[in-house]
Amino acid sequence: MLYADKNALRTQLKVNMLKIRERELRFYTNNCLSISTSAALLAGFAWYGLTEVPFDEQADAVIQTMYLVVTTLIMGLELLTVVNATLCAILGPGLALRGPDGSMHTAVHGMMTHYKFTLVCFTGGLVCFMLSALLYGWMQFSIDLALPLTILLVYFLYKIFAYFTRIFNRFRLDPNSVVTGAFMSDSQRPPSDERQNAVTPEQRREQDEQAAEARRQYDALPESVKMQMGGGAGPPR
Repeated sequence: MLYADKNALRTQLKVNMLKIRERELRFYTNNCLSISTSAALLAGFAWYGLTEVPFDEQADAVIQTMYLVVTTLIMGLELLTVVNATLCAILGPGLALRGPDGSMHTAVHGMMTHYKFTLVCFTGGLVCFMLSALLYGWMQFSIDLALPLTILLVYFLYKIFAYFTRIFNRFRLDPNSVVTGAFMSDSQRPPSDERQNAVTPEQRREQDEQAAEARRQYDALPESVKMQMGGGAGPPR
């Protein structure tokens, strides 16, 4: 009876830990699906710009070459975004669902890494999209029409950068303050010197008390349960 109860407790604890990690998995999956849709739209615009846009024979050859290069970069970067985001959204949850023990943590960590690269590719393609529109104006129109077009495009490119910077800084998380669903040991935690310098003595004392309580609770767990806590051997953060 006691053996069965201990096994049931161990299983229930592991399931609850996986539910916490699953929320991170859903977060990255939904983000990948959203960014892949926008990237596919921009890639379609780039393909149209390469195959359907007529070229003026009197246009400057340098501008035409730059337009083709930048537009090709749009299509390449956005297709790379689509491929990365789609594969992460498909293979990441598949690994977490059907993989061996510990696959949930591997899947979340992998999606986190590839999501950052995907976001960089999408942002680069968006900037190239604005540059392609600017080069198209100088390639197809006279200077009287291309100049106001350039001013507007530069203005909106600046506004996009300003809003991106403002929103990113508003919702930015310090790497030392990020809380994940993984349970790590003390040796796996990042250095916390900067974090400790930013808190008051009262907050530090409260954090020490909470850490001591977490340590006592962790020491009371069976060894088999400790081995399931993210592959580490320490109390949760």
